[in-house]
Amino acid sequence: MPNSATIHQGTIRELLEGSTEIRRYVQRHSPDPTEAADYYQECIAIVLEQSRRRAIENPVAYAIRTARNLISKHKRPEQLEEDDAVSPAPSPEDCYHTGQRLAQIARVLEDMPPLRRQVFIRRRVHGESREQIAESMNISREAVKKHITRALVDIQLHLDKQG
Repeated sequence: MPNSATIHQGTIRELLEGSTEIRRYVQRHSPDPTEAADYYQECIAIVLEQSRRRAIENPVAYAIRTARNLISKHKRPEQLEEDDAVSPAPSPEDCYHTGQRLAQIARVLEDMPPLRRQVFIRRRVHGESREQIAESMNISREAVKKHITRALVDIQLHLDKQG
């Protein structure tokens, strides 16, 4: 059983070996192909975070299920099927917890290297495409992906410490 600070190495190995399968699933099911890489990164981050808490028997299947949940959660209203539940406005408790989490994330962003912070904010807050960011900042698209991934890892590690 992994402790709270350690990711099980078998999980990492299995995710690397199954990355093609996970990417294919995300690309096939993503409502917007330009968002597929973000869904992939987010589902991998979630699986890694969960593997700190408990052993995951089949990380690839868990990642695919996580990706499915993320994609369905991010569907636009016109993409929802009749049987998809539309949630009501958030409760005051949910608003409070969201505010607390945003304050924690803001603190992490302040401590990030400036380039990583700028790339993350432009992508996740302002919704710019990776191509736009790469071109305007004169960095490669791959560098944009790495900055986003590292920012997500920084945020997740901080949130894990906060418990």
